[in-house]
Amino acid sequence: MQLEIYAKRYLPQPIVDVLRVVKYRMDLATFSSRVVSHRYGRHCLHMNINDRVAGEWYDKDWELPPEIEFLSHGQIPRPGRVFDLGAYQCLNAMLLAREVVPEGSVVAVEANRHNVEIARSNLELNGVDNIDVVHGLASSSIGKAHADLSFNSRAKQGIEALVSEAVDALSIDQLSQLKGPPDLVYMDIEGFEIEALKGATQTLQRWCHWFVELHGDDMLARYGARNADILKFFGIQDFARFVYQATENKFRQVTESEPLPAERCFVIFAPRSARLINHTLGERAQRQ
Repeated sequence: MQLEIYAKRYLPQPIVDVLRVVKYRMDLATFSSRVVSHRYGRHCLHMNINDRVAGEWYDKDWELPPEIEFLSHGQIPRPGRVFDLGAYQCLNAMLLAREVVPEGSVVAVEANRHNVEIARSNLELNGVDNIDVVHGLASSSIGKAHADLSFNSRAKQGIEALVSEAVDALSIDQLSQLKGPPDLVYMDIEGFEIEALKGATQTLQRWCHWFVELHGDDMLARYGARNADILKFFGIQDFARFVYQATENKFRQVTESEPLPAERCFVIFAPRSARLINHTLGERAQRQ
């Protein structure tokens, strides 16, 4: 850890990035894989542990994540569809599939190739057949993008993209067209959340719940954004806002005048507008 601190302080960023990739590949090559079984919320699941981060996150029992607990109380149709953006190795996707849309489906989008392979193996290990894993990066547009070569991957732009993995860039609207419109978008994409919302214009016009992990102004600044920018996409007349911070133990509803925290926090936008509901009902009628 000290070596990493010194490298960041004294070496040019491109060299730091190369050293991080070397460490990432060495971690992958030397890690002793195993399969573990734990209780995650109300569910006993098996997880492949094929890297250090997976071991830190998944090799222990979990309480049900507070946002999944919140969203499991009937607001979303049981046969609904969830987009899980930044799905890592699909533990949360499996919990969403079982708790929120047990009769529906989950589209799990993950930018890191290693995580995608392990995610698919985890689904097979647990006999899950209603989750579709997509290798790609949620962005404002479609085409090609660059993802960090790390276990907890994030988008890389500019000179940082020189040391990265090229992946398909997918907008939320494109996913809606390819997979069908979502009833919930669940987003944890390491500071790129505002950029991804720029590609969700059509999806934002229909009835849909949104969960977003906001990673704080310092991280969002890498992409020219800050936490408060998210409010540009969710008008108070259309969405109720609920916030969860590390110092709290539940989501609380916030008013239009209350600012969002500048630090890392979790936000749920729940649709309440008749305009959104009527728009969605019209879409469903056209499909029938």
